[in-house]
Amino acid sequence: MQEPFGHSEYGEQRARSSAQAFERMIREDDFFFMDLSTIDEIYHYYVGNRQWKKAQQLLDFALQSYPASSELYYKQSRLYFDTDRYKQALNCLDLALQYSPLNTEYMFFQADIYTQTEQYEEALHVLEALKELHTHPEEVLIQMGNIAQACGKGEACEDFYRQALSLSPNYEEALYELAFYLESCQRQEEGIRLYEAYLDDYPYSHNVWYNLGMIYRSINNFDKALEAFDFSLVIKEDFLSAYFNKGMLLIEQERHADALQTFLNASSIDPKDVHILYHIAECYENLNMFRDSVRYYMLATKEDNSFFDAWVGLGYCMERCDKYLEAVHFYRKAYDIDKENTEVCLAIAICEYKLGNKVCSYQFLEEAVTNNPHEQQVWQDWAELLYENGSSQGAISFLEEGIRANPDFYALFYQCAAYCISMGKETIGYTYLENALLIDYPNHYTLFHYVPRLKKDRMVVDLIKQYGG
Repeated sequence: MQEPFGHSEYGEQRARSSAQAFERMIREDDFFFMDLSTIDEIYHYYVGNRQWKKAQQLLDFALQSYPASSELYYKQSRLYFDTDRYKQALNCLDLALQYSPLNTEYMFFQADIYTQTEQYEEALHVLEALKELHTHPEEVLIQMGNIAQACGKGEACEDFYRQALSLSPNYEEALYELAFYLESCQRQEEGIRLYEAYLDDYPYSHNVWYNLGMIYRSINNFDKALEAFDFSLVIKEDFLSAYFNKGMLLIEQERHADALQTFLNASSIDPKDVHILYHIAECYENLNMFRDSVRYYMLATKEDNSFFDAWVGLGYCMERCDKYLEAVHFYRKAYDIDKENTEVCLAIAICEYKLGNKVCSYQFLEEAVTNNPHEQQVWQDWAELLYENGSSQGAISFLEEGIRANPDFYALFYQCAAYCISMGKETIGYTYLENALLIDYPNHYTLFHYVPRLKKDRMVVDLIKQYGG
């Protein structure tokens, strides 16, 4: 069987040779006849190498020899389209249609250009005529539905998709487009019924089961979503997207062991997929299996050295294992990728503090605060670090700075109140507690997270009762 053009070394060499002959002819002003097949070969060679100017020169020459060739005008139109010259593309396509007025490929392309230039009514007019000529009118109806949706004609959009589906009940693209449209209108239950009705007739479509799982997931019906993903995987055992989304759903449900097995199955299909490697590492991390987590985070960074989240994951695992020097090494890899990331600056600051490098630690803390002074976690985590390391006054001062910058962060008030009271600064502590209760009473239990013994402090209990009543 002959290989198509561009897929064989011989074809590439022949096209290059023909192109060189054409260019030599132009330079020497020595015009000679070229058949259409040679012109086509050279044209695809130029286009494949993105040599637009030479392709245009070729077509200008060819039209002198073949002024009635609709195919040449069509090629010229596509060339203009690919270089964003839409008006010229339409003009050339009009000429192509003059010579081949019933060519459905040309008409489809004409509708594409009208759509690209937001001339939606003109596009729909062309497609309405094309629908009567095309051997697969359902394909035309899908395009009409897409255009109607783009210009905000919702009812017409739905009608076009339903017409396509009625013409070809097993046409999955029409099913997907209609279901996606219904989902965009918050009519997910209708989309579910649509998929289920289709599956009653065509139960072995792995894609439909997968999309049913996705729509169940969008309405938080996780059991049904997992069931649909499992059906799709029974039908197609190497369906990577189904494994991936099933794994993500299991992570969201904190079923990390099940998610791990799912992503490991996915990895057996594509062992170098960086996102799969990352999520395997994430699952191991959530299961406190840090050695395995580190191994897979490292594999992810090997595949993509700029994978920020994987470097952060490595740093976190090392920090959890009290290997602060190694943690700083990996966090700094992430920092080199995104120097304005508050989370990473804070993590480096905390690890450097634990290593005794306080000057460096405070430099990164300042970066974290400067990058995002409204990131509550920065104020909370650093204050907690100071408090746990015996610097209670430093923790309080830092929280007071955070409160001044963020007077509506109730958690900072509760934390500051807890530290003040625990240090014997009851008066100011109770003041902070009262402010916290005024801002957000329901979360008063936050206080006890920082100093559990305050549950037995009578004044604290009475204040909470007073504001709760």
